[in-house]
Amino acid sequence: MAFTVVAFLCFVGARNMVDGPATPLGYRLACALVLALLVMAIPRTGSTWTFGAIGVAYSLVLVVGLALNVSGVEQPLLWVLPAMVVIPVCAAPLWLTPLHFFVGSALFYGAAFALLLGGQRAHDVDIVVWMWILAIGLPTSIVFHFGFYRFRRNHFLLESQLAQLAATDPLTGLQNRRAFVKQGERRLEIMTPEERVSAIFLDIDSFKSLNDRFGHAIGDHALYQVAQVLMEETSADDSVSRIGGEEFAVLLRDGLAGALALAERLRGAIAAIERPDGYLTASFGVAEHRSGESIMVLLDRADEALLRAKHSGRNRVCAERALPIEPLHMLAGDAFAEDGALVRQHRWEDYFLTSHFQPLYSLSHQKQVGFEALLRGEENDGTLVPPVVLFAPKPSSDEGALDRASHAVHLANARKSLPGDAWLFLNILPATFVAEGYADQLAMIVRAVGLEPERVILEILESHGGSVDDMSRAAALYREHGFLIAVDDFGAGQSNLDRLLRIRPDIVKLDGELIRATGHGTEQPILPKLVSLLHLAGMLVVVEGVETTEELILAVESNVDFAQGFLLGRPAAEIAPPDSVHRRIDDAFDVIAQGRAHQYALFESEVEPYRTALRRAADALIAGGSMGEAFAFLATFERCISCFILDDSGRQVGLEVRGPAWSADGASLQPVANPRDARWDHRPYFRNAVLLPGVAVASNPYLSLASGRPCVAVTLAVQVAAERSVIGVELDWSVVGLPWPAGE
Repeated sequence: MAFTVVAFLCFVGARNMVDGPATPLGYRLACALVLALLVMAIPRTGSTWTFGAIGVAYSLVLVVGLALNVSGVEQPLLWVLPAMVVIPVCAAPLWLTPLHFFVGSALFYGAAFALLLGGQRAHDVDIVVWMWILAIGLPTSIVFHFGFYRFRRNHFLLESQLAQLAATDPLTGLQNRRAFVKQGERRLEIMTPEERVSAIFLDIDSFKSLNDRFGHAIGDHALYQVAQVLMEETSADDSVSRIGGEEFAVLLRDGLAGALALAERLRGAIAAIERPDGYLTASFGVAEHRSGESIMVLLDRADEALLRAKHSGRNRVCAERALPIEPLHMLAGDAFAEDGALVRQHRWEDYFLTSHFQPLYSLSHQKQVGFEALLRGEENDGTLVPPVVLFAPKPSSDEGALDRASHAVHLANARKSLPGDAWLFLNILPATFVAEGYADQLAMIVRAVGLEPERVILEILESHGGSVDDMSRAAALYREHGFLIAVDDFGAGQSNLDRLLRIRPDIVKLDGELIRATGHGTEQPILPKLVSLLHLAGMLVVVEGVETTEELILAVESNVDFAQGFLLGRPAAEIAPPDSVHRRIDDAFDVIAQGRAHQYALFESEVEPYRTALRRAADALIAGGSMGEAFAFLATFERCISCFILDDSGRQVGLEVRGPAWSADGASLQPVANPRDARWDHRPYFRNAVLLPGVAVASNPYLSLASGRPCVAVTLAVQVAAERSVIGVELDWSVVGLPWPAGE
């Protein structure tokens, strides 16, 4: 077509070489300009109909240009006839469809015939003209058009099939990832500011087990069924894709709420698909497009939500993380009322957030040393929102947003309520704790309310959301600002010694159940030993859940540093005077002081007969008696497991003499059940006897390696046959109700 424009310009130039009246040159050049503009418009056409319309217009303008050029010549037929034959033949391959060809050709010939019929010609000239047009030009153009049309149609069909294969997942018939991303990019480019677009990512749960246990044919069928559910539940405007493996994606024209509703429908529909061992389930992540972001960023946010759905139990829908709130904004403007009084509430969803404070007491100082800030929700009428509602996971919100909001609320309220020398314990989720930049931000908030970070103890909750390495690195950043670190609920969930030793908290809060935990078969509390272990690791200890006087006494006796619980103070919006609690703690110390001597006396009275009998056995051994003779009397005592002699290196001499409490029931300990194979000079009962020669000493209860039971050893260091020996008796101390030494 561009060549035709050049030919038309040559035609204009040739016409100017012929004498006679002619149409003004400007009109003829205007035709050439219009033809050139139509040619340039062709690459921008978006459909075959537009292309065809341009072709028809081009033909008509070309006829007008021919008419203007031949105006005033003596033999116009000589000028026009070649064009009328050649133009349709050359243009025939350019028409995209037969309809375009017939319409364009009819209009071209119609205009040309009107031009030809305007003059008088000889009969033989008319025959020649019609022969050239009907016998040569028109048939040739028809042959050319349909020949090229068939070739072009097959070519286009092949291209279409290849494009379809390149954009389609062969198993499910859905778009593949590449086509999905391209379509998403185009959609985001043309979307209007008020339009909303969301993405849904879903992953079939435990899909690998389906393939591994039942074969890939079953797995492929499951993928096909999921694809059918997606096609049935989505609309024609939505883009649906199999991203890869068992992952699918949906891009829809709707906001976050609509996308969450669709995801829930899809989750329910997929849960109805049977698999050989039950039903399929899928996890979903949903995100709404934010202004200026690319399709890949949108999909990454949906994928992050999908991972949270997987990690929080599968078969659920999770929304994108909300944009981080700015806690400083919560403190600015609405933190104080007009009279300067502190506003204790902040609006959140359908209720208000407020703070309740529960005191922590130093047992040694017998006073309040800190307060744990606990988040509460209040309705408009002041009634409290149930915790199951306040902290219920919501797919459309981010629990981290509530966590950060609680810090602003607590700090604003603590500014007025907290005594001047008390700590504020702030609960913080691991995900918030390790969030980049939050240490700096929280330090700014603390100082903005008039506190210092040294008065704030960050209490890391027992929850998912951060690796131990990340928390250890984050703890160092918080300590640079002066914050103290505590770990909550040690002994429950994921809390373990490795976590403590890596994070190195200043304070460890023991789960309330640990105060009630006892040793197997003895009903003796394990709290004292656990507190001793944590102190050895350089950590102060808080015991939570103190609800009875007996538990308070145990906490004091176990050397716990701080205590918290309903007995010492319930969470409340206002801090209560601590006088009655001081007296209660002081009473606990008195009970322990009074009971310590009594406990000691009970224990001593229980072991004294064994001391006397052991000294009697020592005299018999020194006098040259055999072990059997020397220990005969002692071996008759009810609690006697065995009597033994250890040499100077702690190895057993001869066979032990067994007593009534000896038992062969500890079969599981059989490899270590023979005490003669071991060396015992590292045991306290051996060392204490050597330090006090000639004195019968009783050990604290310990777990016997030989019998697997709690035992007490009574030992005595004596000289037997010119060699130092330690003789002793091991007593069964597993019977419930036996006195234990004070402090154990």
